[in-house]
Amino acid sequence: MLYGWLLTAVSEFGRQTKTKLSGGGSAEASIRGPLEGLLQAVGKRHGQHEITWHDEYRLADLGVRPDYAVRAGGDLTGYIELKRPGLSVDPETFSGRNREQWEKLRNLPNLLYSNGTEWRLFQDGRQLGETVYFAGTLRSAGEKLAPADPAAFDALLKMFLHWKPRPISNVSRLVQHLAPLCRLLRSAVLEQLSAEAKSSDPDDDLRARPFTGLKNEWRRLLFPTADEATFADGYAQAVTFALLLARSEDILLDGVGLHDVGRGLNADHALMGRALQLLTDNVNERFSVTLDLLQRTVAKVDWPAIRTGNRDAYLHLYEHFLTVYDAELRQKSGSYYTPHQVVEDMVRLTEDVLRTRLDQQAGFGEEDVRIVDPAMGTGTYLHTIIDQVAEQAADRSGPAMAADAISRLASRLCGFELQMGPFAVAELRTSDLLKRHGSALPDGGLNLFVTDTLDNPFIEDEYLSYDALSASRRRANRIKASTPVNVVIGNPPYDDKAENRGGWVEKRGGGQEPPLLDGFRLPGNGRYEHVLKNMYVYFWRWATWKVFDAHQNDRHGVVCFISPSGWTTGPGGRGMRSYLRRTCDEGWIINLSPEGHRAEVATRVFPGVAQPLAICIFVRRAGEARNDRRLARVHYRSVAGTRDEKFRQLRGIRLDDGAWRETHAEGADPFTPVTSSGWQDFPVLNDLLPWGSPGIKANRSWVSGPSKETLRRRWARLVRESDSAAKSVLFKETRDRTLTSRADPLPGLPARTGTVQDETERRPELACVSLRSFDRQWLISDNRVLDYPRPSLWASARSDQQLFLNQQSSHEIDSGPAVVATHLVPDTHHFNGRGGRVMPLLHPDGSPNVAPGLLAHLTRSMGAGPVGATDLAAYIAVASPGTALSPNTSPRSC
Repeated sequence: MLYGWLLTAVSEFGRQTKTKLSGGGSAEASIRGPLEGLLQAVGKRHGQHEITWHDEYRLADLGVRPDYAVRAGGDLTGYIELKRPGLSVDPETFSGRNREQWEKLRNLPNLLYSNGTEWRLFQDGRQLGETVYFAGTLRSAGEKLAPADPAAFDALLKMFLHWKPRPISNVSRLVQHLAPLCRLLRSAVLEQLSAEAKSSDPDDDLRARPFTGLKNEWRRLLFPTADEATFADGYAQAVTFALLLARSEDILLDGVGLHDVGRGLNADHALMGRALQLLTDNVNERFSVTLDLLQRTVAKVDWPAIRTGNRDAYLHLYEHFLTVYDAELRQKSGSYYTPHQVVEDMVRLTEDVLRTRLDQQAGFGEEDVRIVDPAMGTGTYLHTIIDQVAEQAADRSGPAMAADAISRLASRLCGFELQMGPFAVAELRTSDLLKRHGSALPDGGLNLFVTDTLDNPFIEDEYLSYDALSASRRRANRIKASTPVNVVIGNPPYDDKAENRGGWVEKRGGGQEPPLLDGFRLPGNGRYEHVLKNMYVYFWRWATWKVFDAHQNDRHGVVCFISPSGWTTGPGGRGMRSYLRRTCDEGWIINLSPEGHRAEVATRVFPGVAQPLAICIFVRRAGEARNDRRLARVHYRSVAGTRDEKFRQLRGIRLDDGAWRETHAEGADPFTPVTSSGWQDFPVLNDLLPWGSPGIKANRSWVSGPSKETLRRRWARLVRESDSAAKSVLFKETRDRTLTSRADPLPGLPARTGTVQDETERRPELACVSLRSFDRQWLISDNRVLDYPRPSLWASARSDQQLFLNQQSSHEIDSGPAVVATHLVPDTHHFNGRGGRVMPLLHPDGSPNVAPGLLAHLTRSMGAGPVGATDLAAYIAVASPGTALSPNTSPRSC
């Protein structure tokens, strides 16, 4: 009989299952042992003599545990999920927990579902073939159990056991297969680190704590400040992209172990090769299953097919990967693909600066021009420079000279990147590009480095060993510290929540010198300079330090970045603008977002970035005399319209085409065009009313509301809560206010002694405030629950003559009122929900908050009697278009 062997194996499966079910144990568990025997029989029949399984295999990232991860012939082939006998395995019938589990498991590449008599095979979420049913039930059939269609059952199990990754021939499919495996690897590392942290074994026992040792080694060699999440992410991306790099170099071969793959990479990609060896040697069996699957998947990548007809295959790879792998990480790291049109024009304009302002007639091809991209990503800027130099050399001297020009350029190109994934793609793209032009890699390899650009380059490195990872870090630090650079170009990451992430730029170690970031500060401007704690600002400061400040005998070069444009006009950027005007000879601002914040997506250069952006270029010539009267000329222009229209306009821009407009000449003035109306000569409100405040900032929403009773109930609920953890959640503890914080009472309000943790009074103090324009609400006026209560504002509000004027000073406004007025203490977002500046008419002591001598001058000038502070406020209200005055009553609140 053709399938006699299979009928015998199923009969034995039925006999064992009936016996187990009669014993009263778990129905689902009763299938396990018999199933293992059935799979062994099928595998032996079809040449898979070695079948092993890993019970309750945890997929940490998916949050599920399939019953089995199955290996056939040593390779991970798929997963099995068992259900109790009689329960359907048709996903269409699932509900509740089974439905949630299916939504996670469906992402697996090869999954077998069974309840012992119903069998379904799913690959990449789709059922493969027909459902196979057994005749009879597991509780009664026993050795009479048999498949209704033996041929179909045999085919189903063969497909499951013989599954192999399919060829991958396009970027989309590559990301679809790779990102989940990389994510799975990251989660497994985090789970392993957590388990090792709870281990009772000695801290230095690397056999018991292998990943703790790896993390420490990773920090020692590459990232001194990396936490566990950073290490786990770096581990997963490093292994994944090292394998991709090995595949592109034809090093990833059947039967070659990961250590030997890393050794093969060491020839031209030493850092990635050593990282692969370091991260995959001596890992336990649990990780070898995932690593094997990852290696087998990458082995199916068909690079020639992916590259065919797609010049941007590598360019798009990491952006697509990061979106699928971890969209939040992409946003946090500011990893956005720069359109090649923007890159090409930035490179073109920067080379024009080299030729016309720095006398480098060959542009990037000059032998003494050294270029750095400090946030390299996948290397787009550097590769565009390579292509441009090759094209120019071919035009001058014929195609044969392109290879020589690129070989000489390669040693002068440098890129820094913090993440292993994009770094590996950059190496992959650069190697491919040099091969395409017939150029050899420079001696010692490419100057591409996995490093934190903002780290201290002068750190002592005696503790570093002399392997590839240590050598890479030393070379990167040497370039950052002592190698003069003429060009810094790129797209730095954006993140406005970057305090304490600016490394050496933000906070120099040792306390010997002020931080580099202080160069972007302006005396008296501190209240606005919180905006400097942004990643792109840190990179601007590093770049300007490197090119204009770091090397006393070679302060000569150009910086070209595309970044958010707020610093070019806002008050927080005054110090940056002053520094650039004092330090440089000339600058160019190309406003890419004249439509403003959150413009229509069709107009954005980066569809996913709502912030206004600008291309900014600044140049300094060495040896030029500088003084307070000789400030850089800064030119301005904008491009408007749709994204494609902006690209066309960019393509037509030239440095000296006559279409630029001169900006204001004073050091801290905005980089905006000078007007003929004299508007810029008018005094700003801050000059008239010098004392100001950002307004109340509670940092917790529960302390305000339109109803007194609602706030009383919230306070009582908090006070009554006895569980400290629950009380902390209700309170929303922050750095500045916790349950145990003590604070002085707000001026004019009753004192509350003790802490919120020990509070027994169930009726809070309430005050009416201006939460937003025309929106008054009640506030729990207790200093213990307000992070930034601004006591001086409360003190000044005690006068019944007080008036608070509020203007939007941190964002451009193009419609609506210029000033909002209220007699109540305003919230920090009172103006329009996006910050602002509160200017009280009176000081806390009742004296006018007016520039000294101004009221007397106005009295003399007007000749119509004394001019008081209230008269000045009335004039400001009338002179400011559309001024909004909060009414005395509000239907919504107090």
